[in-house]
Amino acid sequence: MDRPWRRVLFVTNMWPDERQPWYGTFIASQARSLEQLGIAVDVLYVRGYVGKHGYLKALAHPFAVARQRRYDVVHGHYGHSGIVARLQVSSPYVLSYCGDDLLRNPRRRGDGHTLKSRLEVAVFRRLAYVCDATITKSKEMEQVLPPRVRARNHVIPNGVDLEAFARVPRDQARRRLGWDLEETAILFVGDPRRQGKNYPLAKEVLGSVAGTLRSARLRVAAVVPPQEMALWMSAADVLLFPTKSEGSPNVVKEAMAAELPIVATPVGDVPERLCGLPGCFVVPPEPARLAEAVVAAVRHGRVPEAREAVAALSLENVARRVNAVYDEVIAATRRGRKPHELGAAADEAR
Repeated sequence: MDRPWRRVLFVTNMWPDERQPWYGTFIASQARSLEQLGIAVDVLYVRGYVGKHGYLKALAHPFAVARQRRYDVVHGHYGHSGIVARLQVSSPYVLSYCGDDLLRNPRRRGDGHTLKSRLEVAVFRRLAYVCDATITKSKEMEQVLPPRVRARNHVIPNGVDLEAFARVPRDQARRRLGWDLEETAILFVGDPRRQGKNYPLAKEVLGSVAGTLRSARLRVAAVVPPQEMALWMSAADVLLFPTKSEGSPNVVKEAMAAELPIVATPVGDVPERLCGLPGCFVVPPEPARLAEAVVAAVRHGRVPEAREAVAALSLENVARRVNAVYDEVIAATRRGRKPHELGAAADEAR
C-alpha cells in the first residue's frame, strides 16, 4: 500500500462496536470515505456509554499521547470527546459538533432542557474558541456558536451512502423482512425511550390515521443493524420523524436516498432538505397535522426527486468538503499562526 499523503486522528465517543453496531455509523462512514481519498484515519474511541471511567481511560490512553505528533490533523466528534481531543496541542484541531452538544437535550418530562444539558452546552460552545476550525451539521447549529468564532465554522452535513440506500422493490423488501404485504408501514427510527425522539407523538399519529389507512402499523427501528436499515426503508410506506431537536439527521437523508416519502417536524436542516419535494412534508409537532401529512405522503408514494436532491451529499462529496477544512487549518499552521490565534488577534484589533 502506498504511503498515505495525510494522517488524521478521529477522537469520538460514537463508533459502531459489538455492543452497539448502529452507534455512530455516520462517523465511521466519514472515516471510510476519507480513506477512499488516500487519507489514513486512526480512531481513538472514547467509550463514554460505559460511564465516566470511559473518558478517564481515554485521557490516559498511550495511543493518544505517544503518537499524537504524527498527525496532520486531530478531528474531534461531539462535545465530550472534543474536550479529550483538545488536550493535545501539537496538531491542528478540528471539532465537529453533532447536534445536541449545541442544541441541548430535552427534559424527560415537559418542555425545556435539563440543567446538565445547559451546563454542558455552555462549555462546548466555549470550546470553539480553542479550535482551529469547527464543523456544524446545519446553519441552525452555527448560529448557536459564539459570534466571534462563526467565521471559521463550516456547515457540512453528514454524507449519505447512496449505493447502500438504493431502493429495493417494496414487496421484495417485505418478503425478506417477513412483513405483511398489505399493511401500511409507518417507519419510526430511534430508541422510543429517548425523550427527544418523541415516540409518544408518533403513537398518537398512528391512532389518528388508523381509520383512514388500511392496516396501519408503526414499525419501530430502534436497534436495526445498519446493513438492514435500507431494507426497512424500502419496505416502509412513509418515514415519520417527529423529533424535538436535530442537527442534520442522517435518517432523513437516507430515506431520501431510498425514495421514501417523509413527514417530519421542522428541526435542524430538515426544512431545507425537504423543501419543494413532492410527497414530503414538514409540519409542526401536532398530532392532527402530522396525521394529515402521513395520509398524503402514503397516497403519494415513492419520491425519486428526493434521491436526486440528496445526491450532492454523497459520502465522496462530503469527504472532499471535510478534507478542504483540513487543507485550511494545515496551511494556516504552516504559516505560523493557527486560525484560532488569528481570530483572537482580530477580536483584539476590534
